[in-house]
Amino acid sequence: MKLLHTLILLTAIATQVCAQTMSHKEKYDADFIFTDGIYLNKNDFKNNLPIDKSQIISGIDPNDLTYFEQLVEQNTIELFDRLGNEISVETNKIFGFCSDGTVYINHNGTFSRVGIIGSICHFLGTKTVMNNVPNTYYGGYYNRYYSPTYRQTATIEPQQYLYNFETGDLLEYNPQNLDAMLMSDPAIHDEYAALPRKKKNAKLFYYMRLYNEKHPIYIPIYE
Repeated sequence: MKLLHTLILLTAIATQVCAQTMSHKEKYDADFIFTDGIYLNKNDFKNNLPIDKSQIISGIDPNDLTYFEQLVEQNTIELFDRLGNEISVETNKIFGFCSDGTVYINHNGTFSRVGIIGSICHFLGTKTVMNNVPNTYYGGYYNRYYSPTYRQTATIEPQQYLYNFETGDLLEYNPQNLDAMLMSDPAIHDEYAALPRKKKNAKLFYYMRLYNEKHPIYIPIYE
């Protein structure tokens, strides 16, 4: 039975590989639908070439609308790569996935939906913040003979991020990092850099969208 299942999977993979011939590139807009699947790395996302459901070994119903969301809850994912080799990948090391045309990026242990896609992408994720908390002795009372000691605790806080579609750079969403991502367009960069500090914060989204409009991305489409 296992052999039959493997042969069916290999046949499906071979069929898919044969079909993965790029016919053209399509300019990205809000109506573009990415191909569903697992992104093992940033190039899978950039090339719109994820690992298809047919290549994944899982007991999850492939017709379930939350298939990929359930899949990434596992510690490892078993799949056949594009050469037909059966491999096991650690979920925390994959780049992300696409479910029903929506892209999710893996960062800081969570898969976050990418809200804006373009030359500069944007998503709301999380970050881990370390805090020094004093240990309490004698009910919190300290005198000249005792000094407080500290222990570190970690809290998870929301954090916005910028992702460079071309280079794969992922940076926190702030004026300094946007400034760095705008440098490939001197006109937009210099205009943004000349703004007062408060206006830079207020105009983050505006200049990110301005850059994306001037520098559209083109996504591969396969036959």
